[in-house]
Amino acid sequence: MMMSRFSLLILLSICCLLLLAGYLAGKYHPDLMPHTFSLQTSPPDSSQMQPGATINLPPVVAPVDDGQRYYYVQVNLSLELDRSGTAGLIQARHDAIDRQVMEILHTYAVSDLRAAGPRPALRADIRRAINKLLPTGQVQNVYITNWLMTPVGY
Repeated sequence: MMMSRFSLLILLSICCLLLLAGYLAGKYHPDLMPHTFSLQTSPPDSSQMQPGATINLPPVVAPVDDGQRYYYVQVNLSLELDRSGTAGLIQARHDAIDRQVMEILHTYAVSDLRAAGPRPALRADIRRAINKLLPTGQVQNVYITNWLMTPVGY
């Protein structure tokens, strides 16, 4: 009887410590994938025709499937803009941009998404879709800065 009380006390203590650690982790790290934008302007140099700005978008996570298995695709994008004023428009429309990127990922075959190497067609499709959402300003180029494809259920 004494041993079961002692075991129960230890179990309760461990649960309290885990709850406290979870609370503190949530308080100091509220979002593991923060939805922040960063704007960088590049100085003019001889290698570029015109100086531009780049904006890093928050990660987009999209579920995709091939009819037999589901996957999550996480993609981080960096957009090269024609001018820095376009960044404000992109920030204001980031929900619509996320949806467009998700829809584009759904149109590709899983085998194409799993293929290694550059994805120029995907980048071009994303650039066209974002430019359709912008009344002024344009995205000059789309860069995939991070790509992660994870099967669901493992």
